[in-house]
Amino acid sequence: MTLPPRNPSDAYTRFRKSMMIDYDAWREGTPYDIAALSEISDEERDLLTEELCEKSSLDWRDVEALRALATPKALKRVGVAAQKQTDGGGIEAFFDEVAQGWTPEIEARFIEKLERVQSMTGALDRLYEIAQAHPTPAVMEQLMRNARIHSDPTVRYSMGGFLLELSGHVDTRYTFDANIRPHLLNLNSADYAEYKAAVAWLSEKVANPQRNPGA
Repeated sequence: MTLPPRNPSDAYTRFRKSMMIDYDAWREGTPYDIAALSEISDEERDLLTEELCEKSSLDWRDVEALRALATPKALKRVGVAAQKQTDGGGIEAFFDEVAQGWTPEIEARFIEKLERVQSMTGALDRLYEIAQAHPTPAVMEQLMRNARIHSDPTVRYSMGGFLLELSGHVDTRYTFDANIRPHLLNLNSADYAEYKAAVAWLSEKVANPQRNPGA
């Protein structure tokens, strides 16, 4: 356990207070007080680095903080999260590697993260940002595969909505259009005929985009 500094600065105290996330802050996506990190002492920077690096799993706020701390240990810990985590923190960390350039290795890792994603982890929206910027054939194939057979029903529905948004058939993946929503719901239907019809409907939409993915 990391001990606090003997005489903490106001900036350190502000940052530590911002780390106490209540329900409202969680719901609103309120970040830590990253600006405070520019005012802390070197000792405090090292202490915060140690504390955050000791976490077994990072969330996206932790990743942002470690980036801002920018010590070698902090940046290395972000890299570990990018490699091993598939939740919101892991995808936030993975953004750093995507920003360095889209390569076959990055694409393969991204597809693996798509395959392993679960709802309620904060990962979906961040994954969609990457997919929207890199809608390669392999990425589109995995998105469609998730919409068809992912084990998480929420992910199936969400992937279907995102594919419709990506191909220009809806303005938002959160659509409640009465002509569309039943098809998305039927991606999870226990009735095989309804399920097959929903998959065929979505496949036809994606194959005939109203705009090119990534446009």
